[in-house]
Amino acid sequence: MSSQRPHARLLLAPLLAACGTIPTPSVPLPDTTVPLANTFITQGKVVYVDQDGLRGSTLPAALQGLTIRGDALYDAASGGTLGTVKLYVRPSLDALEGRCMRVPGVLGAPTLFACEPQDETAQGIGTLNVQARTTVPFTLSGPALDTAARSGRGYFGFQVVTGTAIHGETVELTNLKAQARL
Repeated sequence: MSSQRPHARLLLAPLLAACGTIPTPSVPLPDTTVPLANTFITQGKVVYVDQDGLRGSTLPAALQGLTIRGDALYDAASGGTLGTVKLYVRPSLDALEGRCMRVPGVLGAPTLFACEPQDETAQGIGTLNVQARTTVPFTLSGPALDTAARSGRGYFGFQVVTGTAIHGETVELTNLKAQARL
């Protein structure tokens, strides 16, 4: 019987290799709050918040295919009607100076950069469908998320697809768990 096991291992090796990559255990990330800009000012733009959402959490070079899962809660305190939001991420906002409209933060809010969506396609990492005061699950992934995680810095952007947001409203991202593949 033991003479058959080496053959079985040889047969299993290509099957395991065909699976591609091996998922790693998920790791919790700190909750984050994304402040929203008034969509009447930034209508149709991708708006980046000058606030590092990864705060030094890094992805080792050997890992790839980072996925972040969690729950999103839209705080519609000012009466906004936000529905669908596309999310983006960049490891730095330096390249946006002079190319995107800068919106200075008011009353302690972070500075925002409003960019043309066609210039930000490569930075896309997912879509959220939110409802006021309702927690909804989400999943984010993509090459831009891998790049940001490897740098340890992630500046998240959003583009309102349906509904409106009003200054002072937020989307809270909670129960965040990151998982990559080896």
